[in-house]
Amino acid sequence: MFWFLIAILAYFFLALSSLGDKVFLKGREDPKTYVFYVGLLSGLIVLLIPFVDFSIAPINILIWPILEGIVYIMALYAMYYALDRFEVSTVVPILGGLQPIFIFLLSIVFFSITEVSFKNVAALIILIIGTFLISFNKGNTKIKSKELLFSVFPAFLFALDIILTKQVFTVEPFFEGLIYMRLTSFLVVLIFLFDKKFRKSIFKMKKNNDKKLVFIGAQTAGAIGILLQSYAISLVPIFSLAILNALKGIQYVFLLFLTFLMSIFYSRILKENFNKENLIIKITSIVIIAIGIALLTI
Repeated sequence: MFWFLIAILAYFFLALSSLGDKVFLKGREDPKTYVFYVGLLSGLIVLLIPFVDFSIAPINILIWPILEGIVYIMALYAMYYALDRFEVSTVVPILGGLQPIFIFLLSIVFFSITEVSFKNVAALIILIIGTFLISFNKGNTKIKSKELLFSVFPAFLFALDIILTKQVFTVEPFFEGLIYMRLTSFLVVLIFLFDKKFRKSIFKMKKNNDKKLVFIGAQTAGAIGILLQSYAISLVPIFSLAILNALKGIQYVFLLFLTFLMSIFYSRILKENFNKENLIIKITSIVIIAIGIALLTI
């Protein structure tokens, strides 16, 4: 269960990254601009090349990290597009709830899984419920068909990304596979530069040094989180891939506590309202997630 500990650590850093995203995106940044910078920073992965046994893989192996890099950028853009246009309280629960289900179904298709233990299925269902609840905010509970469509699409893409990542690590060593995937992401976002209007807008962030620092901090934490999550994916048994993703509820637990602390001590930067009803839902969801984790570890 070493992958389990790595996953928890990964979700802590991803929670830090999400907190930075909350602050950065508060100014209604264009999702395309944000995805561009995320992909651009992926190019820093080349710094690892001198320290690993890196070699050029044959095309039948390269096809997997290339596909993953493309799907990853598509998933990021689809997610930020949905978050930019619809309520976060609608988009995030759908993403968190559907991703493990899609991963479970895609695992059957890609890896021909035929046997899954009852304990794992029960833990998966419990974690999905907990993840959905902790990312849910009581308020506008009416989900429109357009919101559902634009939330389901990134959920499917992120699930496919996890499957492709696992496939990469079955045919390539960890660091080589990671380098190929993130280099592909870097090359994909360069396509955005063909848009003249976009080229003029990408440097707007330079006008705000505070925002730039928040972005760099968020992406540093995110890079560490993605590295650890990728390592967990490389270690986890194929039949537990969906559970690994369902553990994302832990990220929301970390994010909840970090946001609470920010609202108390740094309310000028980020202020969240914790009303009684939502707080009860969050506490209940934490208990449910704890039950799911306990079921995995017994």
